[in-house]
Amino acid sequence: MKKAMRRMGFLAIFLLAHQVCAAEWTPVTGADTLKEFMGNLKAERVLANGKIGRGEYHPDGTGTLHAWGASIPRTWEVIGEDTIAITAKRETLSFKLERNSEDAALYRVTDTATGEKTEITVTAGVAVVPAAAGKAGAKGAAAAPSMDEIAAELVNPNTALATLNLRNQFRWFSGDLPNADGQFGYTALLQPVLPFPFKSGSKVIFRPAFPFIIEQPVWNGVDDFDSESGFGDIVFDLFYAPKAKSPLLTGVGVVASLPTASSGFGTKQWAAGPEALLGYLTPKHVSVLLPSHLWDFAGSGDSGSVNATSLQLVYVYLPGGGYNVGTTSLLSYDWNHNQWTVPLNLTAGKAVNINGRPWKLSLEINYYVEKADAFGAEWMVGLNIGPVVKNVLANWL
Repeated sequence: MKKAMRRMGFLAIFLLAHQVCAAEWTPVTGADTLKEFMGNLKAERVLANGKIGRGEYHPDGTGTLHAWGASIPRTWEVIGEDTIAITAKRETLSFKLERNSEDAALYRVTDTATGEKTEITVTAGVAVVPAAAGKAGAKGAAAAPSMDEIAAELVNPNTALATLNLRNQFRWFSGDLPNADGQFGYTALLQPVLPFPFKSGSKVIFRPAFPFIIEQPVWNGVDDFDSESGFGDIVFDLFYAPKAKSPLLTGVGVVASLPTASSGFGTKQWAAGPEALLGYLTPKHVSVLLPSHLWDFAGSGDSGSVNATSLQLVYVYLPGGGYNVGTTSLLSYDWNHNQWTVPLNLTAGKAVNINGRPWKLSLEINYYVEKADAFGAEWMVGLNIGPVVKNVLANWL
């Protein structure tokens, strides 16, 4: 009886080993075979926002990655007889294919740079990456963006990415008023960017700003400053960005200010006016002019009218690796007081992947070469944090 059981155990182990050995991985080779594989491929994987990232690749060597609400162009090619290369901005994703001998729909992808292997299922030209495969790295994947692609989208003023930006602004003041020099203030500015894309490729972009002012120096009207905290006026812009058919970016819209500020901080005026955008976007450079004007049309109190012009000058250089450096100076002119405010601005940032979600981290420094003589900010240092998020409002509409 014992011998029979041992024989049955040996037989079971033999059959199991034979079955495991029989399921082998066969390399997929041949330039024509790989081109046929990629020519009409759709690759899908679950992103951190719960949405499906989808890469669509075409026989002419072009492709489009749809991820986080953005549509990002890509190219691909076959190298030699056994390697497929996908170009994602400056990154190149090179991989080799193997096919399972027991399951014709099961493939194994090997990243030639890292050696990492991922099993995918390909059915009717759709490659599905299992959720257990984990998050794509900084170089991205066939159905996930690289950090260079995310960085380029985040500095594009007409981006389709929704972000939740927290701007921490530290200001040091100076002026002719007594004890003006060395005064300090901190403002926390919550500024979501919420795009609403159309099927045509055009979009409407809504950018509200909610300021909370902490320890702001306020002149007491006699001989010194008091430190106060409270809410500032909510400012937002809403503009239409037509689909860009070239590196030229354009947009038109409105900017408005709502009298939501605590006592002593705001204008107590309702104000609105036009806004325009003109930009030029290349893989390494972004240049933007964003002029706007505000007039008051209603309000109360003795804070005076609003009649101000602003011009934001943006130049950003993308050196690669998810980094960006440049300037985002915001110039303004108060027509009521004939007063310019002109900062020299330097900004540096990086797009990073945290637990599968893209974030933009940046630091900016402003030195004001022109401001109010009596009292105004001389320096401003900003630390900005912005995760890419799901646009809940867009899903409701």
